[in-house]
Amino acid sequence: MPGNAMHIRARLLIGLATFFDGFDVIAIAATLPLLIANWSLTPGQIGFLIAAPSVGQLVGALLFPALAERFGRLRSVGWSAGIIGLMSIACGFAPSFEIFALLRIVQGLGLGGELPVAATYINEVTRAHGRGRFVLLYEVVFPIGLMVSNALGAFLVPRYGWEVMYFLGGVPIVLFFVLRKLIPESPRWLAEKGRLGEADAALSAFEARARQPLPPVGDTSAFDAMTARHPRRRVRDLVGRAYIGRTLAVWMLWATCGFIQYGLSTWLPTVYKTVYHAPLQLALNLAAGASVLGVVGSLICAMVVDKVGRKPVINVSFVLCAVSLVLAGVFHASTVYVVATFCALAMGFLACGFITAYVYTPELYPTSIRAMGCGLGGAWLKISAIFAPGLIASTIGSGNLSVAFYGLAVVPLLAAVTVFFLGIETKGQVLEELEV
Repeated sequence: MPGNAMHIRARLLIGLATFFDGFDVIAIAATLPLLIANWSLTPGQIGFLIAAPSVGQLVGALLFPALAERFGRLRSVGWSAGIIGLMSIACGFAPSFEIFALLRIVQGLGLGGELPVAATYINEVTRAHGRGRFVLLYEVVFPIGLMVSNALGAFLVPRYGWEVMYFLGGVPIVLFFVLRKLIPESPRWLAEKGRLGEADAALSAFEARARQPLPPVGDTSAFDAMTARHPRRRVRDLVGRAYIGRTLAVWMLWATCGFIQYGLSTWLPTVYKTVYHAPLQLALNLAAGASVLGVVGSLICAMVVDKVGRKPVINVSFVLCAVSLVLAGVFHASTVYVVATFCALAMGFLACGFITAYVYTPELYPTSIRAMGCGLGGAWLKISAIFAPGLIASTIGSGNLSVAFYGLAVVPLLAAVTVFFLGIETKGQVLEELEV
């Protein structure tokens, strides 16, 4: 299908949900220094405050993909966006540490559920040729959300207080009301459910907005034979003989992203302020700089992923991320600017592998289990996010961060090895061709 305006609309609206997923998930980084001061938080409470939303995200990463398989991709994204927005606004009114943490856990349901279902939908409405670039240019809104959150946090929090970040994070509640009215459901999901009339109508909604004449329908006999040859898969098949290698690669990939993202980026402003005694404004600015490199890395990745393939991008970026973290550990006793440079490089390289996961994971599974495959991958991200903040928390008191940096570096290195040996290459192939 030629490019069309409905694809752009879908990418913008689903992208808005993903943007605020990134915005809200990292808002704690900019607000944490003030929350620590306001509520006199201990290191243990700080670690819990960072990790607690991941409990909700873990549940959401399993719940919303299951809802997406049963009720549709758009319903699931709309419900998760509504929870994200409503709970963000409520966080801005939280009077205490306990209530704030509880609201963040509930918000985590939406934060954990939106990303895997959104990635599934975008993959399912995209043609094979150039799919990596199309999907990643959509997914780049997540690191942009991280960057904007850090940048606005650096500007707004010192001037207007921590609450303003959570009031801004309430925007996605609008999507709960308008999403299904403005873009069609996934034709692949509708067809999988036997709702062929609705699938045809959804497909026609995309075709009607095509900027060029539609090409003639080709010979579909090969796909008919493919459909007959491959049985309808169930969730248990994710760990069955056919998909276990792919699934292990996906789990390690997502766990690594969660471990570094939550074990490092959410702590950076606090580490710069507490360990290196940087002023609050400087600490926030340095953290914002790291998120800028994340966006740059994501854009570069989107441009090359269809040319060099998914696996090379993931493997090279994760190895370079590990090298940057090792260098941060070696030079941890240097100035805050040296450490911040290596941390920014690590976050930039991580972003390349992280964003590739959003196009790579849905490509590995058939339609019947695609959302759950993505959800289980996202669940491993949340599991690692629960435990990763403790690694930094255990070293922040001593001021020696070398052990933390070395420990963080091992994780992307292991992920690169796992994806290299167990992952498959998917570039340029129609989704149905990747079934086994």
